[in-house]
Amino acid sequence: MGICRFAFLGRGDWVGMRGPDAHDPRLLDEQAEWLFGSDRIARRFLTLERICLASIAAQTDRDFRFLVVTSARLPPSWLDRLRALCAKVPQAELVVTRETELGAVLRPILMRSAADTGRPALQFRLDDDDAVSPGFVAALRRIEGGAGGLPACAVSFPRGISAMCYAGAPPSFWKTWRPFTGAALAVRFEDPGQSIFAHNHFDLPRRMLSITDPGIAGHFVTRWDDADSARRGFPGIPWGYEPLLPEEFREAVETDFPFLTGIEWGQLARTMA
Repeated sequence: MGICRFAFLGRGDWVGMRGPDAHDPRLLDEQAEWLFGSDRIARRFLTLERICLASIAAQTDRDFRFLVVTSARLPPSWLDRLRALCAKVPQAELVVTRETELGAVLRPILMRSAADTGRPALQFRLDDDDAVSPGFVAALRRIEGGAGGLPACAVSFPRGISAMCYAGAPPSFWKTWRPFTGAALAVRFEDPGQSIFAHNHFDLPRRMLSITDPGIAGHFVTRWDDADSARRGFPGIPWGYEPLLPEEFREAVETDFPFLTGIEWGQLARTMA
């Protein structure tokens, strides 16, 4: 089961909404003003459609569910657009909620899944601007078959590529090695109602038996202005990043993430509203 938060208003694992005041009405109103801003939401729809959902539609193994969780406070015109996007992808299930605690939204869904299948779900997460390669679900199912007797485990596909698209700088492209980064990560908990967002993804190999598979290029990660805060400008190079020439990046996309072919990455650094 995959899970994506899209314009979810409330406490999840985002640093700005982790505190005890995350349910304070004033804070929620301030967060909603930023979260649903016209330029930001237009960009997020672009990445959701062209990157995240495109990767879900491209999976070679299509026997899985992909939840897109959003807030009922999302303006109606955007909510209609989100419904239309999800309807195009058979695996996508839109969850619209007034709940402001992500764990409370996901627990009953995960509990029903466990009751239906007889065991806790193997969950993976994707931000709306990230992607997994077309063979991700198939590779995950293969690993799950070998580790099926484990009550809890985490699985990471640490090899991938990334595009950085910050205002004032041309797009840059990178080869990545990031074990247990959020994209291309999966986990099964002993508690069937616990969601993958309950723990920092980098902490999972400290908590349970973990498997790292470098056999496929598992993740694609977008880094850009307003991705998760109001900060703008190039923030620096993350650990595990090595530069790629534009032609090397194009080759990597064509080989491992062909659904990304043709995206104009500089568009993410421009106003869209």
